[in-house]
Amino acid sequence: MKPPERWLDAIPVRRARRSYTPERPTDTRLAELERLCEAFSPFAGLARVTVIRQASQALFSGVAGSYGGISGAPCALAFIGDAHDPRATAAVGYTGEGVVLEATALGLETCWVGGLFSTKHAVLLGDVGETERVYAVSPLGHATETITVKERVVFRMGRPKFRRQSDEIAHDIESWPTWARAGVEAVRVAPSAMNRQPWRFRMEGDDVFVSAEGVDTPRVSKRLDCGIAMLHFELGARGAGVEGEWELLEASDVGRWRLAR
Repeated sequence: MKPPERWLDAIPVRRARRSYTPERPTDTRLAELERLCEAFSPFAGLARVTVIRQASQALFSGVAGSYGGISGAPCALAFIGDAHDPRATAAVGYTGEGVVLEATALGLETCWVGGLFSTKHAVLLGDVGETERVYAVSPLGHATETITVKERVVFRMGRPKFRRQSDEIAHDIESWPTWARAGVEAVRVAPSAMNRQPWRFRMEGDDVFVSAEGVDTPRVSKRLDCGIAMLHFELGARGAGVEGEWELLEASDVGRWRLAR
């Protein structure tokens, strides 16, 4: 299936939240997300998402204790990919962000957690195969009505996040066609680990390439961040009336966008 149009509308609404109420998402909403996880497989065999209906607080505890102050989430998402294919990291980001945006459209909150979560609990709860790896997880549920003091202090929530300008992440963007500029604008608000926004875009003919700036990190790969950005770019381009498709790459470039012929 192609990303639905409602995901573009969900982009400005999505916000990472870390404190949740005990209220569980309805079975209807969870079932809708599960159906999406089954249907949305843009890079077959490389990435998938599992809905964890009974999440444990231990899932959000790593070697350094509770990570990111995640608390109270009754459910979770596990972002799973092929452990041996280097393209899987970006595929997980792209596929996972689709499920995150669907959750947003359903009125649920999430938060990408790609670092110090409990791999052991994620593997058990996510039913991970021998050749698979859990690249990230997310709480899933209803966030507290007000942003907690913990969230404000630790994560500086309530303030506008720093976002790179379009010309910082896309070379010579002034000469790009309208649809490609719309794609980059959608990328500007994409989530990334530590808000590092590592993606960089360039155009060669009608093709758009994305790469990750700087040296990769062992905990949360910048290629996963780029995968998230790739979905945002596609949604922005489609919103401007242009169809295309991403090809995953293994070298310095993470992906190449090609217009539909």
